[in-house]
Amino acid sequence: MDLAPLVRAVEVLMSPQEWGSRDAWLVECLRRVRDTCGAPGADLPADAVTELEALLHLPGDEPGWLHATFQSLDAECWGGGALPAITGGPEAFVPVISLRCALFAGIATLDRLPALPTTQELRITFGLRGREPQVALLAAEGLSNVAIAQRLRLSSHTVRHYLERVLERLGLHTRKALALHLMGGSGEHSQPPRPSS
Repeated sequence: MDLAPLVRAVEVLMSPQEWGSRDAWLVECLRRVRDTCGAPGADLPADAVTELEALLHLPGDEPGWLHATFQSLDAECWGGGALPAITGGPEAFVPVISLRCALFAGIATLDRLPALPTTQELRITFGLRGREPQVALLAAEGLSNVAIAQRLRLSSHTVRHYLERVLERLGLHTRKALALHLMGGSGEHSQPPRPSS
């Protein structure tokens, strides 16, 4: 077994704070777990939690174990659902157990993540205008330009233009930096940046 995809997946699963939002993190987790398990899949899953649950299935799992974990971040809930008793051939389950342990470590940090601001807060706090707040939030959540374009009924070229303006206005260079910046400023209501001449 090639350990590189497993290691990359574990790194992502353990660090939701690096992806800006829970949904963006779950989508990236799913991509990495698919890669590790060799499972094909669509870019945008209908329900990342359900697919992760299926990919990380172990014998003895209760149906809905991962959904239940997200509903209750209580450590007692994890005791029965995180790692069921496994009999026979445990070496075959080592990658899945590793991925599940990393996922539960990431889930444990989720309630400490700040929320993204609203579009109104982006207008006030960061001085974004027009469709810029919507594009900024969707990009911070991890959506591609094509996915944002589909959701907002814009062309991907227009989305790219909006995103470039947002990044330039905020002095940022990446979507990840945008997500972290928006989370850090979501509670502050400072003066909006002055428009550049």
